Amino acid sequence: MTELPLVVVDVQRGGPSTGLPTKTEQSDLDQALYGRNGEAPLVVVAASSSANCFYWAFNAAKIALEHMTPVILLTDGYLGNGSQLFRIPSMKDMPEIKPRLAKENDPNYRPFRRDPETYAREWALPGMEGLSHRVGGLEKCPDGPLSTDPENS
Repeated sequence: MTELPLVVVDVQRGGPSTGLPTKTEQSDLDQALYGRNGEAPLVVVAASSSANCFYWAFNAAKIALEHMTPVILLTDGYLGNGSQLFRIPSMKDMPEIKPRLAKENDPNYRPFRRDPETYAREWALPGMEGLSHRVGGLEKCPDGPLSTDPENS
C-alpha cells in the first residue's frame, strides 16, 4: 500500500529438501508471476548469465524507482553459484534513472495522484519538508486518507 520501489532478487534452488542447495531449478516462476491475491500485477525479469545479472539488477532498480513498483529479479542456482568475466560498465554509459520526486513544501502535492501517462506517483522521500502523510488501508483518494467511495479508482 505504500507503493515504495523494491527489488526482490530470487535465486531459485531445488527444494524443499536437504542436501540440494546447489541444484538448478526454476521452481519459483509461478509464485513470482501469480503469487499475489487479487489483481496485483508485478514486474518480473530474469537474468540469463552471471554477467547479465548486473544489467538486469540495474534495470530492475530503474523500473522500480521510475514506476514506484516492486520488481522481482529471478536467477537460479547455476547463476548464483557461477561466475563470468565481464567489464563493469561506467555509470555514464548506463541509462539515467529518473524517479518522480516530489518538491519540498509543494502545496499541491497529493500522495496518491498519478501521472496520466505512466500511472506512477510522485515519491516524497522520508523527511522532505511539508510532505508528510499517513498511509493506511488499500484504497486511497489523491489526498491520502482512506476512501470507501466506489468511484475511487
